[in-house]
Amino acid sequence: MPYFYLVGRITNIRAKSSPKEMKMLKPALQCILWTLALAALPAAAQYPQRPIRLVVPYAPGGGTDNIARLLAEKLGTRLGQPVIVDNKGGANGTIGADAVAKSQPDGYSLLLAGLGPLAVNQSLFQKMPYEPVKAFAPIAKVSSAALVLVTGPELSNEGLKDLVASAKSKPGQINMANAGEGSPQHICAGLFARSAGIALNHIPYKGAAPAITDLLGGSVQALCDNVGTVRPFIQSGKVKALAVSTRQRAEALPNVPTFEEQGFAGIDFSLWFMLVAPAGTPADVVSRLNTEVNAVLKQPDMVQRLRESGSEPTGGSVASATQFLAHENQSWPELVRAIGLRKQ
Repeated sequence: MPYFYLVGRITNIRAKSSPKEMKMLKPALQCILWTLALAALPAAAQYPQRPIRLVVPYAPGGGTDNIARLLAEKLGTRLGQPVIVDNKGGANGTIGADAVAKSQPDGYSLLLAGLGPLAVNQSLFQKMPYEPVKAFAPIAKVSSAALVLVTGPELSNEGLKDLVASAKSKPGQINMANAGEGSPQHICAGLFARSAGIALNHIPYKGAAPAITDLLGGSVQALCDNVGTVRPFIQSGKVKALAVSTRQRAEALPNVPTFEEQGFAGIDFSLWFMLVAPAGTPADVVSRLNTEVNAVLKQPDMVQRLRESGSEPTGGSVASATQFLAHENQSWPELVRAIGLRKQ
């Protein structure tokens, strides 16, 4: 029943009751009125009242996981409740994303994800358990990052054009690791292979971390990955950086040229991360989260830590995040087909 209708009924009870009856009814009526008043408050005024789960749809240690842990720490402080990172990898992020899509839309289950589960996977899988634009309520675009093509110890003396020459002399024999079929790492490598006119042997892993492990061990020869994830290995000399995926050089790797600078046109690709909630989450809860995420992204130490990890803070309104997600879902199917990725 409407709040004001119930208040009117309670007032009527008071008018018809004797003083003795009112004395007995008073505690119960007060309790009812307080309960109704709390129920009438916007959801965001009561949110959050318990810990929040932040799902990362990949294995621990990768780029998405690193961003999520930075965000969770800061967001938890502002919200006054712990934000707990929950890694649910598999199917290029689909498993973790689907878990959030099917969660209660109350703001206590959130997803930090990017291209794979939020835009590309619907072009890769015959059956998807959700449609990204319909299944999620965008909160904010958190950050974007360039990817960098790196080679392991076996190819440590080769530059980008040397790598292309090797790939042309032995088609399909250079093993290129990625974080899963259709992952941003896979797409970046596919764009490079198309531009260079070469065939690479794409090796999918369940996340970037195990792919890097095998790159360092020599099981695979090359990898496209988030600048921040592989920069420590570049700095230590364990891998060699050949090119970054954006038109402008990455701030975190200013000495590494872009693909376009080296004659490989049509590669302008960044890895983005967006925070979303299940569709149907109250608009005032989404707005509250958007406000807090934007505040976190403006904190100087957060900006510094993101840039150290190779990412650039983004932020923005709920409306801009919603528009961006819709645009990405319209753009990627054609590009996925162009680089030869097939539906599974």
